[in-house]
Amino acid sequence: MKAQQFYAVAALVCIGGVMTQDTHENNLSALLEKLKLTDPQTQLEFLDFVDPKNLPKTLTCLIEGGGANCDPRTGEVRTVLQELSASDYQCSSCDVDTQRVLNILLRSIRQTATPPQCKSLEEGLQLAASFC
Repeated sequence: MKAQQFYAVAALVCIGGVMTQDTHENNLSALLEKLKLTDPQTQLEFLDFVDPKNLPKTLTCLIEGGGANCDPRTGEVRTVLQELSASDYQCSSCDVDTQRVLNILLRSIRQTATPPQCKSLEEGLQLAASFC
């Protein structure tokens, strides 16, 4: 009887993990769809978002969750970074174009931010995985 209970609990844990992963991927997919990262115009706008000369402002906006002088999508980008950090910045359900834009976004911030800026971003967004 104890073996059956063990297997039942193990099965529930596995199913719960899959459901949590599916929910996480669905949340991330919905956020990415809202951002329209595969749209060429949006991609150009995001290049400006991570331009080295704009990065201090971008990081401040991300940490603070937006503001009057911030890109209106800052809140969604913040949430995407938080969701991606839960999966170590991987998105297995993303199409190739979305993955490419995400990689550009992540790489641009990582390469341009100073270590203190990057640490502030990690702490400000309470990222689950190390960003830099």
